[in-house]
Amino acid sequence: MNDAMLRARPDDGGRLDVALADTILSDTSPVLVEVDRQPVDRWAEPSVSNSADLVTIDGTLAGTTLHAAWSARRVADQPVWELALTLRNDGEHPVTITRMDPLSLDVGADWRTHGFHSAWGDEFRPLRGHAGHHLVLESRSGRSSHGKIPWLGLERGGYVAPGVRRGPGDGEPPAALTIAPAYSGNWHIHAMAGGFVTAGISPWQFWVDLAPGESVTAPSVVLTVAPSLDTASLALQRAVTADWLPRTPFTDALPVEWNHWWPYEDQEVDEHVIVDNARIAQLLGIEVATVDAGWFGAADPTSYWQEQRGDWSSVNTARFPSGLEALGQSIRDAGVLPGMWIEAEAVGANSKLRAAHPEAMAHSVEGRRADPSYRVQTESLDPDDPTFLGYVCMGSPAGRAHVLESMSTLITTTGARWIKLDFNIDPDAGCTRTDHGHGAGDGLLRHYEGLYAVLDEVRARHPEIMLESCSSGGLRIDLGLARHVHGFFLSDPDYTEHHLQVLWGVRHLLPPIGILHWSWSQWRGDYPPSWLDWQILSADDFDTTLRAAMLHRFGVSLRLPELRPDLLERLRVHVDLFQRELEPFVREGVLLPLSESPERGGYGERAPSIQISHPDGRVLVAAFVLDGGSRPRPLWPRGLEPNRTYTVTDLADGDVRRTTGVELLEVGIVPLGEYDLTSWLLIITPEP
Repeated sequence: MNDAMLRARPDDGGRLDVALADTILSDTSPVLVEVDRQPVDRWAEPSVSNSADLVTIDGTLAGTTLHAAWSARRVADQPVWELALTLRNDGEHPVTITRMDPLSLDVGADWRTHGFHSAWGDEFRPLRGHAGHHLVLESRSGRSSHGKIPWLGLERGGYVAPGVRRGPGDGEPPAALTIAPAYSGNWHIHAMAGGFVTAGISPWQFWVDLAPGESVTAPSVVLTVAPSLDTASLALQRAVTADWLPRTPFTDALPVEWNHWWPYEDQEVDEHVIVDNARIAQLLGIEVATVDAGWFGAADPTSYWQEQRGDWSSVNTARFPSGLEALGQSIRDAGVLPGMWIEAEAVGANSKLRAAHPEAMAHSVEGRRADPSYRVQTESLDPDDPTFLGYVCMGSPAGRAHVLESMSTLITTTGARWIKLDFNIDPDAGCTRTDHGHGAGDGLLRHYEGLYAVLDEVRARHPEIMLESCSSGGLRIDLGLARHVHGFFLSDPDYTEHHLQVLWGVRHLLPPIGILHWSWSQWRGDYPPSWLDWQILSADDFDTTLRAAMLHRFGVSLRLPELRPDLLERLRVHVDLFQRELEPFVREGVLLPLSESPERGGYGERAPSIQISHPDGRVLVAAFVLDGGSRPRPLWPRGLEPNRTYTVTDLADGDVRRTTGVELLEVGIVPLGEYDLTSWLLIITPEP
């Protein structure tokens, strides 16, 4: 898509043209910096460089001693740019930076705005408006997607039929912009009334003191420019697949995972449960068996995992009397690869780690209360010490060493090939200690810089590991962490309606290869939306729960020894189907909805459909019927060639139909099979 362009101009303090085709969408200075809360957005005498793949502006910011190096790097030849900013103090006195936004646009008011709220079990709840009103998206929880999702979509233009009321920008040349801060902590996007948009690390409770000669690099922001939000999401997915996510032969093999958590939690799990499930998993073709929380801590079968987080060198021998090394070997003996859960950054209030290594603990020295804009989820805080934040500060050398060695030791001891890295903590504005290798105002930034560095070192030490990021389900999903892990867990709840809503949202940030979610789990706990009577569940409805989770990395959390034989067989069939037919689509494809999104609670589209487009021209179409829905109407797959001939294969019954691109684009395709089916998987293949 070569009609999108960024070009810097040296006039008037360094300005940036953002264009689509012949239309200039923005032509303002691309940064907003604040020194002691006073804004600066111009260079004195900028040096500018332009090429198709890299734009730079360099020089001293007007009225300051700050040298600012700004760049826009095009990603994977897509209309996607990573905007970066580094500030250096070239003066003789310290400078306090209170804002450092690598993105500043002035696009005008004629835009519709799109964003997402996010909370536990409520990830990717749509937020819509227009640029005539102020819109502030941000996180103050210390986790990137607890509060809001780090993404803003702006869209305008398109044909308006006669007599139809126009909305913002209707009738203008079609255009869309998406903005995604690439940072796992507190970020912001301010879209002010009239279309002035800035984005970067949140200025709330943030500052960094630069001594003479010191520099700081702001978290980057990713900008996508396209004719529509759909084409923007496809471009970003392709860029993230090709030039962002870490990839190895093992992670590209897309191993199917079983995890013990929801059916057993930490109350019913022991080494026999793990091995019994691993043996059946092997018979079903599942390749990894992951031990979730409950394996560590005191030798007490009733111990609560959250209270002892951090004590990763302790093994709960009441549940796992043979120890971790034997556990890993027993999983391998069962014929599958071991996986292990760890919440490596977290510290329980009663953990031995807290007492043994106070130098690694994160503290808000003044005991500041959390921002009330989100519901704090941190467990095991200390009511007698309001400064304790419940995690190790990875801005400190001691914190980084603890996390690195904890993860590395767990991997080498168990032989784990899959690490589920959880984070059930809201760090708020972060650690304010000044004896940790950071200042009082940049502790959260330095924590995440430390986390990224440690994860890179873990992958370097153990190159065949799969790193999955989880954070109370899906509360730390962002493009910053996406550079350092192989995939993201979307949400703790996984009932199909919720899963599909989250999938419709996350495709604006991640491709299928970067996504993991289990099929509808057997929940031990009392969570009404996930209640399901597994004794009377039909095979067709079970198939639907599996197929919804096969459009990305695939896993299950089920009581395999107790699952009905007919459902076990359906699971075996679908694992084989995923490995044989769907893996190429997940590995290299991009997601594009064919319908509006379903929404939790029985709202939204009740017969949703979506496709995955493979670079070789094949298309996988998935269609579902949810409660309150009816058999889907014809599906119109997108991106096909009108003059090509295609075969359409129903993966359930093997039915093959031959048709043309024109017919598929204009008439669509009607799913076949019995009338009461609730899901379909179709592959559309171009003939030579």
